[in-house]
Amino acid sequence: MFGSERNVPGTGNYFEFPYADLPTFGKAPIGTTANLADADIGVFGIPWDTTATLRPGARLGPRRIREQTAWFEQVWNPSGTLMQGFEAHGERERERISIVDCGDATVVPTDTPKTTATIREVAAAIAASAFPLMLGGDHYVMFPTYQGVTDSLPGEVVGIVQFDAHNDLIDDDEVLGKYWSGTPIRRSIEHAGLDPHAVAQIGLRGFVGENERPAQRAEGFQVVPMSELRREGPAAVAVRVMDAVLAHCDAVYLTVDIDSVDPSCAPGCCTPVPGGMLAHEFLELLRELGRYREIVAMDLVEVAPPLDPTEQTSILAAHGLFSFIEQRFLRTPK
Repeated sequence: MFGSERNVPGTGNYFEFPYADLPTFGKAPIGTTANLADADIGVFGIPWDTTATLRPGARLGPRRIREQTAWFEQVWNPSGTLMQGFEAHGERERERISIVDCGDATVVPTDTPKTTATIREVAAAIAASAFPLMLGGDHYVMFPTYQGVTDSLPGEVVGIVQFDAHNDLIDDDEVLGKYWSGTPIRRSIEHAGLDPHAVAQIGLRGFVGENERPAQRAEGFQVVPMSELRREGPAAVAVRVMDAVLAHCDAVYLTVDIDSVDPSCAPGCCTPVPGGMLAHEFLELLRELGRYREIVAMDLVEVAPPLDPTEQTSILAAHGLFSFIEQRFLRTPK
């Protein structure tokens, strides 16, 4: 059987090898930004690491994350209870949500401005109809994606919740300039004229620029370093952060840098920093944030497959995304 013939509702023929057929996100159908009218989620990748500063490889992240999500077509519930077969109403969990994989945004590795414009256009087109889920790419690509999301929500203030080892608030580096992986939060705040009180940064540790450290607290950023996250726990931090941010915005963009996770659990990232979240903390925090329908877009960036031959980084990324999706679209009342 081919593609659409294999998983026909009502036939009971739902098994598909995760390593067979096209590795779209969760084995979702392929679509475009023009046919998302009935979709819950529009997935797109950005195979880009031209603006990474330490280790390359994130350009291969979108493809590998998709490959690791393929098995969720047949077994789906990363929170611990494997949902298989039919429920009483005759549907599997997977069929209660519509995901469309829109492929990758066009990138031009020698032209950051042109790539930025393309990403913004794609993100805006998806956000106009569905929940945009972006697979990066180094963290710079969050900025044009955020631009596109805000373009689709005129008049609304879109805050930011960030998982990261770094604050990404660098302004204008004398070597790297204004547009690279250390700048997307600063550029996004400038673009939206965003009150820093509407920005939360979770998991910070290691290097934080001396010019940015005092500004974070003074300007009102919601900063949760790893020491606080571990002391309070993911559930409490999720509530505290979202309560604080939503007091200053209408909607939230969630940006997830895989380097927020400790390198022992996610070694395949561009800029690893020891002392980060363990896998269970990462998954729990994403599940807790999935309870908030105010989160209107999400990305996961910096997965660099060549740096992790075990593939545990992309496996964790896939589980993290579906942990959020499951809670946000299946468990949280509309």
